[in-house]
Amino acid sequence: MQKLVINSVLRVAFLVAGTILIGCSPPAMRPDRTLQDLVAARQADDRARADQSQQFMQGLLARVGTKIDAAAKSASARTQPTIDILVISGGGDWGAFGAGVLKGWGRVTGEFARPHFDVVTGVSTGALIAPFAFLGDEASIERIVQMYRNPQADWTERGFVFFWPSNPSFYALPGLEREVRKAMDRPMLERIAAEDATGRGLIVNTTNVDFGNMHAWNIIAEAKMALARNDPERVPRLLLASAGIPGFFPARDIDHYLYVDGAITGNILYGGGMGESATLPALWQAQHPGVPLPLMRYWVIFNNQFRFPPQVTQARWPEIMGRAMIMSTQTSTVSAMRHLFAQAELARLKYQADTQVRVIAVPDTWVPPSPGQFQKDVMNALADMGEQMGADPASWRAEAP
Repeated sequence: MQKLVINSVLRVAFLVAGTILIGCSPPAMRPDRTLQDLVAARQADDRARADQSQQFMQGLLARVGTKIDAAAKSASARTQPTIDILVISGGGDWGAFGAGVLKGWGRVTGEFARPHFDVVTGVSTGALIAPFAFLGDEASIERIVQMYRNPQADWTERGFVFFWPSNPSFYALPGLEREVRKAMDRPMLERIAAEDATGRGLIVNTTNVDFGNMHAWNIIAEAKMALARNDPERVPRLLLASAGIPGFFPARDIDHYLYVDGAITGNILYGGGMGESATLPALWQAQHPGVPLPLMRYWVIFNNQFRFPPQVTQARWPEIMGRAMIMSTQTSTVSAMRHLFAQAELARLKYQADTQVRVIAVPDTWVPPSPGQFQKDVMNALADMGEQMGADPASWRAEAP
């Protein structure tokens, strides 16, 4: 009897060990490439993206011209058109704040009313919000608000041996992937693709790990491609790549390259990497000398605090690494905002382009009601605060942080 029990225990132990080893088996290795091949591929990619950027700017210039013509023919008292650019940052589950801001903003009238944006950019959690802000109708915005207000338990899952080096990430995201695919359905893609001829822009940032640089994606063009190829997974994959915190969330293989969180290379996307001659004010002045550019307004939703809450960080590498990553991203974002304000001032001085920048952020004094990630009470508190602040034009700050 004792021998039978021992044999049974051994069989169970071997079964468990085998299961763990199978679960920890390394993923299929990606084929290696020479450094020369990768450098050449990166250079080709740089050229392709430069061409895409130039095409986008030409479309935006045409849109500006159309706005000016329409304003000249309008009998309305308001004759000055505007160019409105919405910039939505990363911030993880704190994206609930930005979704709330958009909803509350819809109650504002007059000069500070929520515009029909000419360009919307998003990074990380901001990338998930950006398509709904781009469409801009109340139903679309309510849809993304409800997603952030109702986080599901399976949005993130950690396996039994999550720390195993061959795992692609600490967490899997079955629930979040399901929600993003559900939200970015075919009718949503069709509505986005239909904006192709308008000159508007919907752009999200990712980080190409293989090339070691940022990669911004034109989601309007990607939606058109996804529909043409009958590939409904493509746009959700891009949005999830933008939100893929390295090591913690899965990287995404897109067109044979590996992509992670756009916040690593740029937590706000505002054209800061452009050469001065490629900016809208410079291009407009070159093509239309003597014709003033309409008022340019940048609206920046920062899904974070300028100073993150202090905490006692334990001397354990996961806590130190996580805290340091947040600090690094937050600091670089504030620096990027200062650069945006400086760019606006340069546009005013050099190109006589009336340019405004306004920023809304989680107040530094706010304290989450409970610890942890993707907690429903925290996300609802952020959404509530976002709605309240979004409905109050005084919540926008017009000076650099």
